[in-house]
Amino acid sequence: MTQDCSTPNGNMAGAPRHAASSDAHPGDATHPLLAWLATQRAQDGMLLLGDARPFFHDEATYTAHHGEDPAPFDTGQGLAALLRGTGADMSAPALEIGCGFGYLSLGLAKENPFPLLLLTDTSPGFLRILGQRLDAHGVAWRADDNAPAAPGMTIPGMAGSDMSGPGTVRLGILSGDAMQEIPDASLSCIAMRATLHHVADVDAFLAQAARVLRPGGHLVFEEPCREALLLMGVLVAQMPELAAARGVEVTPRQLELIDLFRRMVEFYCRQDIDKSTAEDKHLFHPVEIAARCRAHGFDTAVYANTTLASLKYLHGESPLPPTFFHDSTRTYIGEVCRMPELVPLFDATIAASCAYIDDCSRGGRGPHYISVFDARRV
Repeated sequence: MTQDCSTPNGNMAGAPRHAASSDAHPGDATHPLLAWLATQRAQDGMLLLGDARPFFHDEATYTAHHGEDPAPFDTGQGLAALLRGTGADMSAPALEIGCGFGYLSLGLAKENPFPLLLLTDTSPGFLRILGQRLDAHGVAWRADDNAPAAPGMTIPGMAGSDMSGPGTVRLGILSGDAMQEIPDASLSCIAMRATLHHVADVDAFLAQAARVLRPGGHLVFEEPCREALLLMGVLVAQMPELAAARGVEVTPRQLELIDLFRRMVEFYCRQDIDKSTAEDKHLFHPVEIAARCRAHGFDTAVYANTTLASLKYLHGESPLPPTFFHDSTRTYIGEVCRMPELVPLFDATIAASCAYIDDCSRGGRGPHYISVFDARRV
């Protein structure tokens, strides 16, 4: 695990501000967030905390393609295990940003070590699907805005303010670019899976995350990484030349997909172009993520080529199979990018190069493909 624990510059712009707490009661850790939530509108069981925006794919189709997980609770329970293993304070609420159809949410809601877990996305379609999945898996969540909440902490002088009890789960519309109204130092944890690369202004997001987390609070996220994806882009771009040298036919459709893949990786990697209208925006090197987190007051641990799901069973980085890069590249091309037409060409051209990268990585972690980042607010 790569550890980045340098002392942050306390005079930097965007440094976290501490919440005023003169009216807070001892033990009432959720008070600031509850007071804010009590002022928000709700519709169809969803808190309206920001602007709604549909996903760029049809949500039901996307969920059908990606949502069949044989272990649907592992990712969220892995995050909870990570927090317990680091001795995190989980007495204040937690926020998941970009929950989608619930890849992380199901296990986190089932485990739920927080007094209030707020699962958010910009897509009402995804939130409706998530509510249905929570119901299907027997995970309670508060959908009826007129129903009494579980017994818990109240805000003195506010009738009907008992909005949270131990383990309460709520759904809300919110984006990572719109956290300005969340009260200072009101959260124990912000959780994300494959969400940071959707955020337009990453530094502004990190500044807001530092502001709304309590000292010692955790920003935990799983992200794809630039190092491996850039290698994939280089290798895929070489497919036509390698195929010609080996007498392998390349179809016009394959050439079209190769060019699309090459341009896609270039777009994600470049940081000098406008990405505001794109859904997927960024790829980061882990060192860059750690440095950006440090600049906003976080100490950051990086679990290289490890997923949150694996942390349910392990206390650190997961063991890598000897064919990790080969298998990850083949899966990314064929399934994640939905380019199955390129898989036979992968096998005929660049599979050997991927195997060479795996051989060079033995005894180490290999190129970063996907990693877990645990950024602790100092």
